[in-house]
Amino acid sequence: MDSTIRAAWLALIRLYYREIVVGGAVPATGPVILVANHPNGLLDPLVLCVGAGRPVAFLAKSTLFSNPLARRILTAFRAIPVYRAKEADTAQNEETFDRARCLLAASGCLALFPEGISHDEPELQPLKTGAARIALSSRVPSLQVVPVGMLYEDKEIFRSRVALTFGAPIPVAPLPGGEAPSQEAVRALTAEIAEALSAVMLEAEDREIWRGLVAVAAWTSADGGADMAALDRRARSLAAAYRLLNTQSPERVAEVVDATRHFVRQLEAVGVHDPFALEAERSGTAPSPLAAVAPLLLLAPVALFGAALAWAPYRLVKPLAQRIAGGHADVVGTFKMLLGVVVLGLTWMGWAVATGMALGLGAGLGVMVAGPLSGFVALRWGERYDLRREVLRARWLSVTREATATAVADQRRALAATVEAALGGLGAG
Repeated sequence: MDSTIRAAWLALIRLYYREIVVGGAVPATGPVILVANHPNGLLDPLVLCVGAGRPVAFLAKSTLFSNPLARRILTAFRAIPVYRAKEADTAQNEETFDRARCLLAASGCLALFPEGISHDEPELQPLKTGAARIALSSRVPSLQVVPVGMLYEDKEIFRSRVALTFGAPIPVAPLPGGEAPSQEAVRALTAEIAEALSAVMLEAEDREIWRGLVAVAAWTSADGGADMAALDRRARSLAAAYRLLNTQSPERVAEVVDATRHFVRQLEAVGVHDPFALEAERSGTAPSPLAAVAPLLLLAPVALFGAALAWAPYRLVKPLAQRIAGGHADVVGTFKMLLGVVVLGLTWMGWAVATGMALGLGAGLGVMVAGPLSGFVALRWGERYDLRREVLRARWLSVTREATATAVADQRRALAATVEAALGGLGAG
């Protein structure tokens, strides 16, 4: 049963995010502790399970185990409860640490989020000492702590992308004589973990700069951010160079910021979000209008059926999730996925029952199968429509306002040149 539950939830997370790309790797064998930033609630552990490439057990706050359904899912993923002072008796964490050490002694892989909270801040939050204490007290030879950076293209958008970056392992040697770790040793390892985590995640002093780094990384790359792993690396490289340049030459930073804002205004003015669509159109490499719309026409009947069954409930999921999240962007994605499973599942079940009562059992079963399948086709149709609309908009702009299209494409290249000139020598590549 546990394997079925795990398979179902991992399949769901692969559906929710159309692409989960991985940079680096987790050691395939031996005891490992994965330490990751925590930007996206309960979806982070599932994404990490997909990317790790080996079975992973998690530390999870004890309050999650109070719900019977959540406890069943957490048990299937071999989660171990952690007791926080504001919610429970922390003396119970001795058992938590014992279970974690037993897992590592059996060459298992343990994952935890040392910030202790899921959040929407653009910087790493102060780390708790649990990871260091478990590692240093494990008495397990060849133990490695692996930092994991998680970058979501858009946490709240269904079918967006995620990049996972596994950093260089930190070897942790057993303490001599099995002695308990000192506070100094715990603080030193925690600081080393924090430094390693900062090296594999995108950080900025505020959300606007964080979003700007991702956008500039896409606009100044060769493929417009199509390669999510490369986009993650470039955004982190730009962030490091930006911080260095901001201390050495603030006027150059102002120049880059002004160039970026000018380009944003240009894109808003013409209504084209993807400057690469314009460049493809001008170079003759863009698909023809017929090639762009043919897949939409072929898929339209099935997509229309799927949308007719579930469009309204699907559209309700996001506002409901945002309302339940109460302004906490880091858990909107979690509630969207959970609500999507419940709301759409009940919708298709309702249609199946109604059809079965009206037309017979066979027809009802057919709708129960066709509902989710046609819903997925409708989803893919919407994704394709957005891409084709950008292509057709670029074609229209190139035909009717050629000078404007040329100016936007040229400005995109000028922005890339400005960024490279300002940051290139500081390590942004």
